[in-house]
Amino acid sequence: MKKIEVAGVAFALFASGLLLAGCGKSSKANKMEPAEYYSYIENKSIEEGLKSTKSSISYEDGFDGNFDMKLSLFKEGKELIKTYAGAMAASGSMSDLDWLDSISLNGNIAVNKGAMSAKMTGGVNNAKINLDAVMNDESACLRVPELNKSFISLPSSFLGGMSGLDVGAIVKSYTEYLTAIPSNAEIASEVNKYKNAYLKYATDVSKSTSNVTKGGNSQEFTVLTVNFEGDNAKNMVKEILTLAKDDECIKNFLQSMENFQRTVNSYNSNNGFTYSKFAETVESLLDDIDEYGLGEFSNFKMDVFVNAKDEICGRAFKLEDTEMASYVITRDGKKFGFDLSAIIGGNSFSVAGDGTCKGNLYTGEYTISEGSNELQKFTLENFDAAAAKKGVVKGTLKFNPPQFAAYQVAFDFDYGNSAAKYALSILQDSKKLATLDYNTKISKGSAIKLPSDVVKAEGEEEIMNYVKALKFGELNKIVKKVGLPKEYEDQVTGAVDGLSKQFAE
Repeated sequence: MKKIEVAGVAFALFASGLLLAGCGKSSKANKMEPAEYYSYIENKSIEEGLKSTKSSISYEDGFDGNFDMKLSLFKEGKELIKTYAGAMAASGSMSDLDWLDSISLNGNIAVNKGAMSAKMTGGVNNAKINLDAVMNDESACLRVPELNKSFISLPSSFLGGMSGLDVGAIVKSYTEYLTAIPSNAEIASEVNKYKNAYLKYATDVSKSTSNVTKGGNSQEFTVLTVNFEGDNAKNMVKEILTLAKDDECIKNFLQSMENFQRTVNSYNSNNGFTYSKFAETVESLLDDIDEYGLGEFSNFKMDVFVNAKDEICGRAFKLEDTEMASYVITRDGKKFGFDLSAIIGGNSFSVAGDGTCKGNLYTGEYTISEGSNELQKFTLENFDAAAAKKGVVKGTLKFNPPQFAAYQVAFDFDYGNSAAKYALSILQDSKKLATLDYNTKISKGSAIKLPSDVVKAEGEEEIMNYVKALKFGELNKIVKKVGLPKEYEDQVTGAVDGLSKQFAE
């Protein structure tokens, strides 16, 4: 899988704004003409963003991914569920979860050259069960090793059953889709291609200075105002659209995505997004621009706020001098302010806040608003701006849902180019009710081979013979390790015994 790291680039640019150098004017800003300086800082910003993806793993032939997920339920959480269940007249049911401590799922999923494999272990408390699967476009090999050490090999078409899904075609199209995702080098080439086309027209630039206050903190910036008007704006948009229309990278990716979606039978070619519709839309836009121009977009401008370190700390986008969207990050010593706003569908939305920094770690309180109405407050703790510039995003997000103000949600994240750790916690009065932990690590794929120890099943008789040989008694041993209340354990083991007798007949 060739991995797109657009998020990494975005966070790197955001981090560049956080790592501010204080007040003052850039020496380069004084020595260069405004248009030349703007081109310099835009190139610098994009280059820094692309650096954060260089350590990403690109997979020409697929990927190998390990994952580990665990849901843990604590005493206070169990008591809360029981209380709510009692209020809803459901006491005495399975809502009494004193027996349940954790549910887990971990394993490995690999994709490579038209083949896929999965080794997964599911668990409830101390009870574990495994599932292994290896498949290509022709065969699917499956087993639950606790029940039978040998794989059963089925035609891939058999797995689709009555659904009409062609599992073999899904495997084939999925691996083709992955290899069509642009590599890091292709992403860099694409970004630079469109950047160069844009900068060719960004020649009407004026320069000023401004003292900007956000979150009670002020900072002096060099402000570059980039103007696009008349034919200059029109020609820029046309050139970018023409590049997109003829872009082989976009074409290959959209066509492979379209083919994959079609194979999983969730794709409607009449109203779905296809490459041909993308190309038709772009062509239609080009025709409209030739005939009608850009309308209100014939006069738009962008203010770029630059600090003394030649870093972009904010932008404001305007149509006919009306601000449509902006963001600015200010810093005054160990304090910083942040404001992001946009007009969407005629309504104004904003995220604003302030906080303090210790080295490269930033902690702040923010408010999401629609107009004058506050929608949600949240805290972002220990956001590592230096790590984000290298493509690693980590910190802790905390908030109290408006409908459940007595409870707090805490989300710890540490996301890198090839590994990630997430932890979601629900708390009440600082006590954990439940947690959900998820870790994953991706590495370069290797060849996937179908297992040799298989029982081939081409028809119903071979399948039934394999099922009859399953050790259902072992399954009941696993059920008894769960720790279910006796009533429910007997129901489950009884159902397993009944299934075993049915297949034995």
